[in-house]
Amino acid sequence: MKIKKITMNAFGKFQNKTINLEPGLNLIQGNNEAGKTTTQAFIQGMYFGFYKPYRKKKTYGMEYEKYMPWEQLDYSGSLIYEVDGREIRLERNFLRGKDSLMIYDNTTGEDITQEFKYDGVIRQHLPLGDLGITQGIYNNTVNIRQLPFELESGSQEEIRQCYLERKNADGNDMNFNGIIRRLEEKKKTIGRSGQSKSKVGAAVRKRDELLVALRDGEEAYAKVARNQKTIAAYQKRMKQIESENEFLVKESVVNRKRELLQTYEKITQLEKENNQIKEAVKDWDDYSRFNFKTLEGLKAIENQIDRLSDQMNYIEKEMDDLVHQIKNIRRKEESKRGCFNGNTWETIAKDYENFLEFKRVPEAMKEKSSFGISIVLISLIIFGIGLAGTMMNGTLPLDETVESILLTLGIAMTLVGVVSAIYVPATNNKKRRSQELETINDEQHSIFVKYGVATAEEYETYYKKAFRIQKELEQMKNEGELLLIQQSRHQAGFEVLFEQHRGITREFANRLAEYKVKSIEVYVEGCKKGQQFDELMVRLNTNQRLLEGLYETVNAGKIVGGNTLWEQATPKAEEILNLGKEIARLEGENSTLMEGVSLPIETSEALKTLTAQIDTCNLEIKGCDAALEILERTQKESHHESAPELNLKIGAILGEVTHHYQGVKIDDRMKVKVVDPDGGNFREAEQLSAGTMDQVHFAFRYGISDALDRDIPFILDEPFARYDAERKTQALKLLAELSRRRQVILFTCGMDEEKTLKSLGQDFHTIEL
Repeated sequence: MKIKKITMNAFGKFQNKTINLEPGLNLIQGNNEAGKTTTQAFIQGMYFGFYKPYRKKKTYGMEYEKYMPWEQLDYSGSLIYEVDGREIRLERNFLRGKDSLMIYDNTTGEDITQEFKYDGVIRQHLPLGDLGITQGIYNNTVNIRQLPFELESGSQEEIRQCYLERKNADGNDMNFNGIIRRLEEKKKTIGRSGQSKSKVGAAVRKRDELLVALRDGEEAYAKVARNQKTIAAYQKRMKQIESENEFLVKESVVNRKRELLQTYEKITQLEKENNQIKEAVKDWDDYSRFNFKTLEGLKAIENQIDRLSDQMNYIEKEMDDLVHQIKNIRRKEESKRGCFNGNTWETIAKDYENFLEFKRVPEAMKEKSSFGISIVLISLIIFGIGLAGTMMNGTLPLDETVESILLTLGIAMTLVGVVSAIYVPATNNKKRRSQELETINDEQHSIFVKYGVATAEEYETYYKKAFRIQKELEQMKNEGELLLIQQSRHQAGFEVLFEQHRGITREFANRLAEYKVKSIEVYVEGCKKGQQFDELMVRLNTNQRLLEGLYETVNAGKIVGGNTLWEQATPKAEEILNLGKEIARLEGENSTLMEGVSLPIETSEALKTLTAQIDTCNLEIKGCDAALEILERTQKESHHESAPELNLKIGAILGEVTHHYQGVKIDDRMKVKVVDPDGGNFREAEQLSAGTMDQVHFAFRYGISDALDRDIPFILDEPFARYDAERKTQALKLLAELSRRRQVILFTCGMDEEKTLKSLGQDFHTIEL
């Protein structure tokens, strides 16, 4: 595969940027921030998009935001590559919500998107999917980015699987990754007993429900059997009583009629009571929907409204306090500014600068004048001392009178010089102070009048006070701004609470409107009436069942014209009546017990079926685990057989680059260890220096990408930043050699790579960004 042309319509900093690439080694040069890393990211994005790998739903990676153009109106590009003599064109739109990938035959313009593997998560076809190259394998083999080496989550296992599929011991193509994935998917489909939505979990849950149903059914039907046995005994007793009554009927007919009349009175009384209850029920029917469970929900909503109201009241109080504090600060600021007597701080500071400027005396002139006088006086003193000393020593052949005169002259000169040195500076200082006073009076009088002061000391005191007040005003301003920020935050919080309060209040009102009440207190009264309604219905149903039992047992259920027919009177009618009541109760109990209860035999059969299904699922899980174990063992055996070849390949590359480390060990999880040539110990790549670690990772990527036998362009972004000159040269030799078999794209910001390649006499194509 060779990339021939990339066009970035709008990507990162680029607009309508086209780069043409050649077979072999392409050296893309550019200064920092020229767009090298952006170009490399564009190639990756054209193949895979900017989605996070190994996700169950489409999720954008951080590269999406990083390379989005500022205008955000267009975010697209195209890439043309050649594979097996066929030119293919990729056109991708990266914009979220409009993201798409179209694949064309660049020669005919035919849409060939459907020929490539489809990813159901991102809902796009994969240009490299048929080659078995995922984003993880791509970024950790052939695409070396300007980042510390770190395998992406999941890609390390993908590299291992891809390598073993290509290098398994028996030479047959075995899709380890596909088989393992299908086995894991099958296990996931079957699931575990703790997963309620899985196949086996649903079966286990159903089995547990059936076990409970079987237990309840067995208990219910056992109870029904006992009741039926009791009913049969009662019925037998009733027949026995009827047989006895045939002989006693004549003697007890009068008593029997009396008992039946009493029973009739009970029936009449129950019917009357039922009619009264029915009339009462009509008036209370509207309260049948009221219940205390709904009441609890309404109280919870009302409590939530109260809590929101309390929070809103608290925030309002806080906001009132902030307003009061802001007013106090503004009042203090006005009071402080009153001390400026209508002037601003800027005016005061500017007048003070003018005052200092007027106050300055040309120092150069002062120093020059003082320096000249000092030289004269010092010279006079030295000369006088020298003359006096010479005369005192008598070294000159002079007359005594002359020596005495000269000695007196030397002493006089010395005294005059000393007195002048003391007197003249004092006089000059006094004169200078007088001149300064005259200058202040002339130039600064208007400033003193403006601020109501008479002397410079008073003006200095006034300025210091104004400066201190200005600092206090600035502090008050900062405090006021902080209070305003707090006020805006409280206002935002209050608005959020207000919206929540309004929504919940509306919901509360709607709930009350459903029951045609205006307050929760009225609903409470409705619940009480609803409870009374339920009690009346229970009482009505109880009476009705009792009447039905009396009709069936005593009267054989015969009614003509609303009157009960008493077919005959029996002496033991009370006992028959009691037996009839008990039989009716037991039959009602049996009916209740059998409602919603399955036959135990049917439940047992369903249990057997479910148990068989669960055993089958468990057996399939064990089979999948056994197959996975065998595949894992096969992969390890395959790695052990192919590891020497891979170790030798990567070790040779590392040896050519470093001339020091040659022994490399790659474990079955594709972790790299280096053999220390000094002691022969294994060392993790991360334990080496930063530069050597880069070289180990370079050798691994170079070797593993070659071993994967995928003709994908080898792309590198500043890979030699921490290499010394010798190792960089060796690495460039390897890349030049690799470029004879596959396309190599090397991004660099310096000229060292170009100079080195030229000195090595290697062919390459240079592109300036």
